[in-house]
Amino acid sequence: MTPSESYYDRIRDSKNPEVFRRAMIDFFFVHGENVSQTARAFRTSRPTVIKWVQRYRAHGARGLRDLPRRAHHCPHKTPDQQQQLIANLRTNHGRRPKTRIGQDKIKLLLDQRYGIKKSSSTINRVLHELKLIRPRKRKYQKKRQIARYRKRLQPLCHWQLDVKYLNDLPHIYSQVIRRILPRFQYSIKDVLTSTTFICYAHQLSTFNSARFVALCLYHFRSHGLDLSQITIQTDNGAEFIGSILAKRDSLFTRVVEKTFGARHSTIPPATPRFNGSVENFHGRVEDEFYDLEDFPNLPDLLGKAFTYILYFNLERPNLALKKTPFQAVQQHTRIKDPHFMLFPPLLLDDLPLFGPHLRSVNDVSDEVRAVGPGTAPRPHATPGTSPGLSIEARERGRPMMGAPSQQPGSG
Repeated sequence: MTPSESYYDRIRDSKNPEVFRRAMIDFFFVHGENVSQTARAFRTSRPTVIKWVQRYRAHGARGLRDLPRRAHHCPHKTPDQQQQLIANLRTNHGRRPKTRIGQDKIKLLLDQRYGIKKSSSTINRVLHELKLIRPRKRKYQKKRQIARYRKRLQPLCHWQLDVKYLNDLPHIYSQVIRRILPRFQYSIKDVLTSTTFICYAHQLSTFNSARFVALCLYHFRSHGLDLSQITIQTDNGAEFIGSILAKRDSLFTRVVEKTFGARHSTIPPATPRFNGSVENFHGRVEDEFYDLEDFPNLPDLLGKAFTYILYFNLERPNLALKKTPFQAVQQHTRIKDPHFMLFPPLLLDDLPLFGPHLRSVNDVSDEVRAVGPGTAPRPHATPGTSPGLSIEARERGRPMMGAPSQQPGSG
């Protein structure tokens, strides 16, 4: 210890003050237990030396540790009975521990049910002491969790499907409201490889949703993918699940599960982050495509959109993958043919529904309310009389109307 450094300065700067106090105690016993000499040597007061000598004699080396400064008694502490009431209200008496109400609602219920008035800050402190508030995850923790989740996924097996509204884009707003361009963009994106396909529609309905997913699943099957291993994930929009009061699955769900044998899953309500992969694409396509191009008519939009999707899947490197989506598909699957990426954007309203597997009279009356004239087939149409080909014809290898051709150089 330097002559100019006092005991208090040394303790304040020390990361282990017990070592310095032990040196003071050793000096005290070596020099005949002289309190004054020890105080002068360590530049401190006599009461300080006496305090640490007494603690050392009573508790040994443990007595040289700093004692907690927390008060031994708090006269304003919330009684244990009231803390238990707060915990019960938080977890619904333990019956639903994951459904937790906030501090403001607990404050209201305490006042209404039990006549207990507590501030929100007090209730928040009690919840923290009882460990009933889970700390929010940092951004890097969320990224690591997502990375671990992505490692468990199989390529081209988990697809996120969503609809982008085009009437909120200032660059093309006037053309959308005049129906020169469609109002909705259907997008489907593979979570692992970022492979993405899109189509367009004037109407948002279960019919158009069923048309789009049927085109996608038919495209996947034609390239050898096992549809039983594929999951189509959507939000809870009426265009996917139909009416929330319906007693049976929607048309979209039946097309996915019964017609093609895949699986349809929905995210929890009000959690668009669960569809973050396709939501991210909607932000990218707005910045890189819609804000940069001009679209005088619908054919021009479809052509340029096809060009952009080919660029996105074949040429544009993904920063997370460090490669393009098609390179990721080649690396993780047996698909080596770039024609897998040939999925031209189509206008879904003009496509027929194929056969009784994809529609019924009830679907027309119960599930779709805003389908314009000419966009849906007649209720009593049959596979032999309706435009397009039936499911049975396509199973025999005949081309589906509106489906992308699989011949090299097509599309």
